[in-house]
Amino acid sequence: MASGDKGKSPAQSFGELVKEFGDAVGKIFDDPELKKKAKEFGDSAVRSAEHFGSRFRDEEVREKFREVGNAAREFGNSVSDYFKDDKEKTPQQDSGQGDDREKKIEDKMQEFSQKAEKAGKGFGEKMEKAGDRVDHYFKETRGGRITGYAFSIFFSTLFLVFLYYYNHYIAFYNNVDGVWYRYPFLTGEFGRWLPIAMTAIIAGIAGNIILIIYDGYFFRQVMHMVMDLFGLAAVISLLVIFPFDFSVMPGNDLTNILNPVVTAVLILVTVGIGIGILVRFIKMIIGIVKRPD
Repeated sequence: MASGDKGKSPAQSFGELVKEFGDAVGKIFDDPELKKKAKEFGDSAVRSAEHFGSRFRDEEVREKFREVGNAAREFGNSVSDYFKDDKEKTPQQDSGQGDDREKKIEDKMQEFSQKAEKAGKGFGEKMEKAGDRVDHYFKETRGGRITGYAFSIFFSTLFLVFLYYYNHYIAFYNNVDGVWYRYPFLTGEFGRWLPIAMTAIIAGIAGNIILIIYDGYFFRQVMHMVMDLFGLAAVISLLVIFPFDFSVMPGNDLTNILNPVVTAVLILVTVGIGIGILVRFIKMIIGIVKRPD
């Protein structure tokens, strides 16, 4: 078993990771022009969030909540009326009016259920419409797509920095007699896979930068397929090389579980990316066929 890095708790290691990571990202973006672009991207993201949030201020949505509240209040009042004068009832009055009151309660419950169902359906429809508007904004509008490309570039850059400089934090942490040990899950074979991963990530960043400049429909589909092919190659190579060693964890049972689980997840990711590429290719062909001459 590897000796690991000792003397630091997981919280301390995480704090160190965040500090080093922030310093690295700060150096990368310590450029006036990049800062200007980052500000423009932030403003665009804020506008997108405000656009999305405004849907929840829609008067129809508030009306649906009011309907649910009114139905609940009516139901509560009917229950209150039923129980408020129980102490004043005689046995004869109670037996004579019990059936009627139970019938009224049952009717009120049914009425409340119907109103709640109606309000719920209306609210669900409004949420679905809001989701469609957001989806339309990010897929069908130029500004929305640029925001998506910018997000992709940003997170890809973060992932690239983490994967290259801080992959040793992917580890098992164990406390022995008050001393923390860190046992990395990644083997030396990770070095064989890292250049492939870097190539795929950089290809994705470059592709999104190009799409910010120009993203015509057919060109966009081709670029996405190319980026997906790079990602597919990276995942397949990770599955073949499999630079993981879970034996550093105590207990063979857990090791025997994690190996097939990670393998299955990588296979599912590979299949998902492959299906996505195929679907995108079919849609592009259909678009070409239907395109007017």
